[in-house]
Amino acid sequence: MPAAFDTNAQGHLEIDGCDVVDLVAEHGAPLWVISEATIRANYRRLRDAFRRVYPAATVLYATKANPEPAIIRVALSEGALVDAVTLGHMRLIERAGGRPEQIVFNGNSKTEAELRFALDGGIGVINVDSLAEMELIAELASSAARDRRQPVCLRVAFDNTRVTGDDAELAGYEHLGKFGMDAPDLLAAAEIARRHPGIELAGLHNHLGYPGYGESYSPELDLQRHVAYLTQTLEVARTLRENGDRLRILNIGGGYRVGNPSGFGPGRPTEFPTADEYAEAIAGCARDLCAEWRLGSPELILEAGGYLVSDAVALIGRLGGSKMRRAGAEQRSWAFLEDTSSYHFVRRTMYGFHHQVVAAGRMNDPPEGPRSIAGPVCTDDDVAIDAMLPGLRRGDLLAVLDNGSYCEAITTDYCAVPIPAAVMVSAGRSAVTRRRETVDDLVARFDIPTWLEGPP
Repeated sequence: MPAAFDTNAQGHLEIDGCDVVDLVAEHGAPLWVISEATIRANYRRLRDAFRRVYPAATVLYATKANPEPAIIRVALSEGALVDAVTLGHMRLIERAGGRPEQIVFNGNSKTEAELRFALDGGIGVINVDSLAEMELIAELASSAARDRRQPVCLRVAFDNTRVTGDDAELAGYEHLGKFGMDAPDLLAAAEIARRHPGIELAGLHNHLGYPGYGESYSPELDLQRHVAYLTQTLEVARTLRENGDRLRILNIGGGYRVGNPSGFGPGRPTEFPTADEYAEAIAGCARDLCAEWRLGSPELILEAGGYLVSDAVALIGRLGGSKMRRAGAEQRSWAFLEDTSSYHFVRRTMYGFHHQVVAAGRMNDPPEGPRSIAGPVCTDDDVAIDAMLPGLRRGDLLAVLDNGSYCEAITTDYCAVPIPAAVMVSAGRSAVTRRRETVDDLVARFDIPTWLEGPP
């Protein structure tokens, strides 16, 4: 667990100096608990590692990982940029106190209204995903007088056909996927940006993401895949330089992970690159190829979402009933959470994502055997299978770790189970950052057509 997660004298899980048992007594359960100290520590570790290798490195917080304004505010206060994929993201960044120039606008299907909002507001950078989008931006940038040129970065689609070596799985990764531009469209988009008086061709963008979804994973493959994506992007930069373009931004996407010794993610790997290893491989590649190909020293932007927040959040749930299932000589002990399940962090159900579970109120109790944990919804919603836990009782609190990225962000109220509250903790303080949804809130969203009124 991160340094800010500890066991106190009462044997309770403590996060940033706050006793989880006390937090539930005050705020109820289920409850996401967000560690401010862990977010800051993760940010600084990644930033410092990359800047030691490549001084012009900037960490951007990928809002899609967890769009809580409180988290965005912490990232901004550390000096991070932030990205947005939708108008909703931009408004949440605004709610966090972010300024337009701190935003990188991502996404493959930006609406005309979103682009107008970005252009009119003076957004920092637009990452352009297609030739059609570049044409629309050029049209919109010409429709009104502006006092600045809009910086754009062009997203490079990875060419799978050029994969060499023994990583056959990378050759099939995102094959003919929806993101980015192939060379002909990218060069045409660059020509539009180059000739437009209201647009600055600022740089290039790529995004591998976490390369462990559906593929074999090892720290070595992780680094190898990031370097392959970066190398192809820098080859495009070299082509553009031959056309006279001097790019000032190299956005190399995200996919960095802190990891967990008990296992993390699909397949439950236990080893991941360190921040220094990520930096040496990725920033080192950028440094060396930029020098070799005379590309200057563009700003290196890292789109780090999961790295900053994944291990900074725990979901606290309260146990209800339990039972034993038997089949011949086999048996499985089940314990059930009240009002929460893996449908509140659906990457567990989507990818078989592993999350470590601990008994938050009995941290010093030795395990008594494997217990499987699930929730109340009417489908498979297991949180853990055969986790080693103390003998559990109704009312015990469990903490589901690594709940910070792509958990609250894509939570669901499946089976009409309301979405939990969230609190941020810091130096013994706590504050609600997301109001708890109630059953009344959930019901109030719906209406019945007038022609169905009256007794059913």
